[in-house]
Amino acid sequence: MNPSDKGLLVLVTRPQATGSQLAARLCNAGRDALWWPAFDLLPPEDPMALKSRIARLADFDLVIFVSPAAVHAFASAFRRMYRGSAQHAWPAASAIAAVGSATRDAALASLPCAGEARIVCPAGEGAADAGSDALIEVIRELPDPPRAVLLVRAQSGRQRLVEWLQGRGAGVEEAVAYRRVAHQPKDSQWAVLQASVRAGVRLAVLYTSSEAVGVVARQFEGDRELADAHADSIALAIHERIERELRARGVTDVRRCGMEIDSILQALRDPVPAAPPQSRVDFLL
Repeated sequence: MNPSDKGLLVLVTRPQATGSQLAARLCNAGRDALWWPAFDLLPPEDPMALKSRIARLADFDLVIFVSPAAVHAFASAFRRMYRGSAQHAWPAASAIAAVGSATRDAALASLPCAGEARIVCPAGEGAADAGSDALIEVIRELPDPPRAVLLVRAQSGRQRLVEWLQGRGAGVEEAVAYRRVAHQPKDSQWAVLQASVRAGVRLAVLYTSSEAVGVVARQFEGDRELADAHADSIALAIHERIERELRARGVTDVRRCGMEIDSILQALRDPVPAAPPQSRVDFLL
């Protein structure tokens, strides 16, 4: 390991299995990492509203998923509703849109017969979590603009996609597939973190949503030693909007990276904030 790589503990704030798996992959790559989810994902407060949207899937010419978590929550509700009936597969005329290739792959793996539908998604290097802005550019280039759109999302989140689609004349309905609540770390997580900080290890925090920035700050504010370590941490941001949120809060060591292991490792080695990978915007048929 390069000497400049030593003395760091990476906190991975992405929730659910994708976050814990990413932390494990960083460990396998020789980096000390701790899964530290900013949020727990829970069922929606109104599951009947989600069921009603699922029953009307064929009414929408485009169904947009904002994250792998949205896909998994929607797919789980779909399976419970139809209990695997072959007569209730994904309607072929309803295109599936994903904000990045990770979300696209989750849809293809989880939604019945999704492979028979058109897939709309950013593509190219760095597209794993390209984000809503990249998806907007893809939709803008479609030969037939969507008219009836279902946006599958968390209970709260950005409204940019909704506002942009409505501005182009699309009717947009939202399907709340899950809700986010701030994660309460376990004693074992606190123990690892506190021991590392007391040993002089610097923290690096990988943020995968702008909302996570405030949540993580609040997690540490009750412990002066951890709050100081957090203030001195490296902040890894996978989107420009996350970087803006971090800088607005006074964070100085902000580095852009993708979700690929090599990109994260390079950002940790590079003391100069690196430009993010450039994504080729395209759509996949």
